[in-house]
Amino acid sequence: MRIVAMVRTRDEERNIGRFCETYSKIADTILVADGGSSDRTLKIASSFPNVEIRPFTERTEMAAGHWRNNDSDHINFLIAWAREYEADWIILDDCDCVPNYSLQQEGRLIFRDISHDVVMAVRLYLWGTTEHFPYMAKPDENHENYEASLWAWRPEIDLLTVDVPPAFTLTLGGKDVADLHDCSSVLNLMPPFCLLHHSWDDPDITDEKMKVYRESGLIPGQLHPLDFAGPVEPLPSWARV
Repeated sequence: MRIVAMVRTRDEERNIGRFCETYSKIADTILVADGGSSDRTLKIASSFPNVEIRPFTERTEMAAGHWRNNDSDHINFLIAWAREYEADWIILDDCDCVPNYSLQQEGRLIFRDISHDVVMAVRLYLWGTTEHFPYMAKPDENHENYEASLWAWRPEIDLLTVDVPPAFTLTLGGKDVADLHDCSSVLNLMPPFCLLHHSWDDPDITDEKMKVYRESGLIPGQLHPLDFAGPVEPLPSWARV
C-alpha cells in the first residue's frame, strides 16, 4: 500500500517541519508544491528524506500589491503530480494542519482495512496552542455533532477542484459535487481521531492574516475569528500531537 500526502506552501517555515514530521508517520511520500517561498520553507522540507518538492509558479495579482496562488489550480497541480506515484491513497491537507496522535498511530491501518473511496476527518481550529473553537467543528444548529471534512481519497475516483473564490468546490469524474456522501463511499472519522488546524495559533500573525484578506480583496469583510468562530474552549484530552 502506497500513501501520498500533498501540501501547498508559500512562506510556511513555521509549519512545514511539523507537517512533514507528523505526516511521515502515515504517508510514504510527501509532495510539496511551493508557490514562491522566500523564507526557510524549502530548506526545512528538503531535510526530510521522503519529501519531494516542485515549484508552482502561477500567481494571481490582488489589490494593494498583494498576490496569491490560486487554490484550485495549486491543488489540481498536486493531484496530477500524485497520480504519477500510482498511490493507493492521496491525502490533502493545509500546511498548518496536522493529524493528532491517534491518527498518526493508526492512520495507515485505517487506510489498509477500509473499502471506502473517500475519508473525511474532523478538524479542530485552534486558538493559541491549548484552546480551540468547538463550533467550527460542530456547525449544526445546536453545535452538538462533529462534522468531518475531506481528508483523503483513492486516485481512481477522479476528484478535482474548481475555482470558486475565496476557496474552491469539487468535481468527481468531471461532474460538480455538492456532497461527496451522495456520490461516493465515504468514511467519516470521528474523535478520538482528528486534525489540528493551527491557522490561528498566534494572535499577531492572525491579525496580519485578517488584514491581508481585507486589503487584498480576497475576503473584503473578513472578521477576526474571535468575532465569528464562536466561544473558545480548552482542547479535548484526545486532541494532542
